[in-house]
Amino acid sequence: MQASADSGVFYLNQAMPFGGVKASGHGRFGGEEGLRSLCSVKSITQDRFFSYIRTSIPPPVDYPIPDPKKAWGFLVGLVNLAYARRLWGRAKGLGGLIKGLM
Repeated sequence: MQASADSGVFYLNQAMPFGGVKASGHGRFGGEEGLRSLCSVKSITQDRFFSYIRTSIPPPVDYPIPDPKKAWGFLVGLVNLAYARRLWGRAKGLGGLIKGLM
């Protein structure tokens, strides 16, 4: 079946399988992307290696948050430690991280 500028025809024919052809876009709403839009995606993570090591939520940001200022300082320090461009910025981030833990 072929339709030009009338993608509704594909939707009306419910017997057609899901899928579109290349990047034309016709039938794409019923293709893989359309099927995903109808799904509720859930993520499941599992430790494959080192299952004896568990990650925990740091106390400053564990709910209920005990001190919002400490929690904010901890998170700013964490972001600076991870994303600062210079070594001094990363060192300041580490300091903020440690200060937020105390």
